[in-house]
Amino acid sequence: MKQIRMARPSDLAEFRALWDISFSDTQAFRNWFFSHRFVPGYSCCIEEDGRLVSAVQSVPCHIRVRGKILPAAVMVGACTHPDYKRRGYMKELYTFYMNEMAKMGVVLAAHTPAVLGTYFYVGHFPVSDTAFLEGEGIAAQESAAGPVDMQEEVSALLACYQQSGARYSGILSRSFADMVLKMADYGADGAKALALWKEGQIAAYGVYYDTEEMVYAEEVMALTKEDEQQVVNGLANVAKGKKVKIKLPPDTKATLPGAQKTISPRNVLGLCHVEALLSALSVDLTEAVEIKDDVVAQNDGVFLLSGKRSEQKPAVSLQQGHLLQFLMGYRSLAQLAQEGNATILDEGAAKRMDACLPVVPCHIVDEY
Repeated sequence: MKQIRMARPSDLAEFRALWDISFSDTQAFRNWFFSHRFVPGYSCCIEEDGRLVSAVQSVPCHIRVRGKILPAAVMVGACTHPDYKRRGYMKELYTFYMNEMAKMGVVLAAHTPAVLGTYFYVGHFPVSDTAFLEGEGIAAQESAAGPVDMQEEVSALLACYQQSGARYSGILSRSFADMVLKMADYGADGAKALALWKEGQIAAYGVYYDTEEMVYAEEVMALTKEDEQQVVNGLANVAKGKKVKIKLPPDTKATLPGAQKTISPRNVLGLCHVEALLSALSVDLTEAVEIKDDVVAQNDGVFLLSGKRSEQKPAVSLQQGHLLQFLMGYRSLAQLAQEGNATILDEGAAKRMDACLPVVPCHIVDEY
């Protein structure tokens, strides 16, 4: 008999076994992750034939949306045992998960699919772009950035992250405890860090992996674009001519001689609780929107921008995932309509909504 349920602490070994056959992370990272990041209350599974055959994990967090900080989760480790694939289990799990998170008051669920469009069918669409700077054989660059111990200087790193991250919508709002865990996540896989110090504070930093083949920087945060360039130069110097790949915010201005810059969608969000999101944003408009959601029933219907259900004629009609793109600041209603992802029923009202909630820089660093 098949059963869909939330995870229990006693499921850890089976979750780990399913992860082991599904992903290629290092043994060291897996050991760390399942010792410190397995959160049964934020994870769910399908049990069949007396064993766990499909799973979704997540870890609690808070996400900044236009300056508002909301309860959220980062989804990780979505997988199905090879013997049970192509049965629609992942859609069942995602539907179950999103509804359970809504009951818990979680507003948003973020994740980074290996293939971007994998979960479009449940309304999880891109809400941020990511820039990558890639090159090889790059000559030494001028840089004042130097090595920094991620654990010893976690407070200074957090201060830089919080200040630089405040300009982005979609970014995780990390507490001190969050930052300690995040740096330990990186360290479990052998990551190192560079930092630029100014007047006793970290003005920019980059967390990176130095392998035989390449230097890959997973997280770069900076107070100014000039500070960011210093760290990018430092990362190129670490590579010493071998391949370098640096993950950066989409509004980066950083360059390297001979390196190619690409910017593309990478992170997606699922909307668990539309009333909570609209209420938190406190939009000072009287317009209503029609939201279509066949995953979380409580999100389906017509809502005022204050978050209350309404009988009012909506100004726009769209799927919940595309509404989230608008509310996050990733797309305007005009852009969504042009792309065929929104139906504007009141042109004047839609323009007022776009003016009140303009497109803003969106960036999500965290992914597993």
